[in-house]
Amino acid sequence: MRPLSHYPQRTPREAAAAERPARRTLAESRRLTGTPGVILAAARKLFERDGVRATTVGAVAREANVTRELVYYHFGSKDGLVEALIDDYVEDLVESVIVWNESRVFGDTAGSLRACVRTFRYALYDAEGQPRPMIGVLEELGIRDAFDVRATKETAACLNDHIAKEYAAWHDLEIELVYEMFCLVVFGLVGLVKVNPRISDDDLMKVVEQTLRLDMAPLSPRPPDDGGGDRAREPRGSARPR
Repeated sequence: MRPLSHYPQRTPREAAAAERPARRTLAESRRLTGTPGVILAAARKLFERDGVRATTVGAVAREANVTRELVYYHFGSKDGLVEALIDDYVEDLVESVIVWNESRVFGDTAGSLRACVRTFRYALYDAEGQPRPMIGVLEELGIRDAFDVRATKETAACLNDHIAKEYAAWHDLEIELVYEMFCLVVFGLVGLVKVNPRISDDDLMKVVEQTLRLDMAPLSPRPPDDGGGDRAREPRGSARPR
């Protein structure tokens, strides 16, 4: 059987550097579903528990309760499984930002920032500060740095394209090069926690606040839409960067 063309049999390093097109909406899911999703979940479990090198395609097939041929059909090879896993890991981080965005309270910039910092920290480390299994897989493959770059780009694009717009409608943007500044903050947070795992959430918040020059003053509740569309929600500041 021919493998699906979605996985062109790249090496793990090539896969870690292969950015996907920008997300069209926050509702767009990039998770595998159906049989490919079941197979990937089985591979993720085994790769994280036993290691990538020690896990065979046959072991993944048995864990997923499918034939080896079906694994090869959907992923082409073990490298295809690894590439799908890398995509899934990136989605873990981007989806954590989307979930955070959905839980934000309008006008509570400080509360939103605190929740965002915790989201980033706990996407990579557990409550005891231990790296999540994903880190071990990336390090075994020798692609953690390349993965960090790709995950930063996709997360920053999500923030810039879909989340910053609401902030800009209600606050003055004090920075230029917004996407680039998001890249700096996301990559910097990951690196800062690596360097100083014990750094407090308060200190991480201060780093983000100062870097992005955020307006931390709370806003009044958003007025209800009376049918006038944007006219019912006059923004507090200019939406233009400065």
